[in-house]
Amino acid sequence: MQKIIKDLKDKTKVKKGQNYVVANLSDETIRGDMRGWVCGHFYPKESIFHRNDIEICFKELKVGMSEELHHHLCSFEFLLVLSGKVEYEIDGDRHVMTPGVFYMLYPGNTERIVKVHEETTVIAIRLPSVPDNKIFVKEKKNG
Repeated sequence: MQKIIKDLKDKTKVKKGQNYVVANLSDETIRGDMRGWVCGHFYPKESIFHRNDIEICFKELKVGMSEELHHHLCSFEFLLVLSGKVEYEIDGDRHVMTPGVFYMLYPGNTERIVKVHEETTVIAIRLPSVPDNKIFVKEKKNG
């Protein structure tokens, strides 16, 4: 973890004021060990990006990518598509999402990426930021 912090410090330009932080979204943050997560509980406590109240993610989704069905025990999630085309399953309903389309999802409701049709960029916000909050759901087989 110390190497991650050092790499982020080396590659991220941060200006910290008394009541604010301004920083660039480094390539290391997007593609490195943090996988696009800008802030959240998973950063070490000594990091200025450690937060328990909110998680923010800037993510690039590659064509063909999918993910397992899951829900969050106690976090509200907001996701906005900035570019591309992606299909999500949200509470059993499928939605093809393009730039400007967003979803808001309450805790306990299921979601997953079904398919990334075109390289897609999203911003996701989850609050609060809670460890072990992502629960994978076994899908029911028909028949």
